[in-house]
Amino acid sequence: MNNIITLKKDKLSAKISTLGAQLLSFCDEKNEYMWQADPNVWGFTAPVVFPICGRVKDEQYTFEGKTYTMQQHGFARFKEFEAEKISDDSACFLLRGDEETKKSYPFDFELRVIFTLGEDRLSTTYSVTNPSDKNIYFSFGGHEGYACDNRADDCYVEFENDSKITRLMLTDGFLNGETKEISLENNKLMVDYKEFEKCNYLFRDINSDSVIFSTKDDSRRIRIGFEGHNALAIWTVPERKYLCIEPWCGIPQSAEFDGDFNEKDSIICLEPKKTFERTHYVQIL
Repeated sequence: MNNIITLKKDKLSAKISTLGAQLLSFCDEKNEYMWQADPNVWGFTAPVVFPICGRVKDEQYTFEGKTYTMQQHGFARFKEFEAEKISDDSACFLLRGDEETKKSYPFDFELRVIFTLGEDRLSTTYSVTNPSDKNIYFSFGGHEGYACDNRADDCYVEFENDSKITRLMLTDGFLNGETKEISLENNKLMVDYKEFEKCNYLFRDINSDSVIFSTKDDSRRIRIGFEGHNALAIWTVPERKYLCIEPWCGIPQSAEFDGDFNEKDSIICLEPKKTFERTHYVQIL
């Protein structure tokens, strides 16, 4: 159906599609802060990452002796969500497990993506409820692409509480066991397209609960907050006008991993009738 829900509060507005509960637009009176999807470059704006972050080997994994197929970052971005509750400045979208999702993910679940406009920000809450009588396992995260006025390498990412960070290196989307220490001048990571040609930036258990994404001349600045998330990914395509800043509760798979799904690094185990949720936000500065 792909219905578009519009939220408004004072000078701010947001648009979300029921297809994938994807944020399409976040604006004030002057600026659009979200990348506007271009299928010739990257056809998403802010896909929901669930129930995995990253990939599984050969797009297959095992659980309790059975093999399942799972595409990169999971299936939620391709699913139609129910608009469960809508008001002028907030919206809750719901995806439930069903017979179709169980073909690739053998668990009952309720995934809610909740958007709330504040005076200067948009908050997004991912909430997973286990309605079953068995443990369920998952990861989730955001994948927002933020617009750049010009090129992404005209910008920097400033970490709130880190002057040095450890980059986890990947090969073909899998952790390869290598790391790279990065010293930050004034806590700033400058966007360097050559580094993205190697792999995306991935950081785990950093000290910062937020980063600032800014042009080098500081004419356009936003803060992305992600308290309670254990990983942060940063990605773009060279020569393009966006940067994805992705708060995750989960981590990509190691290239050597061959265990069951519930043994994956940083997988969340949710007990019956329990709910797990995290909130991240984008704030206009």
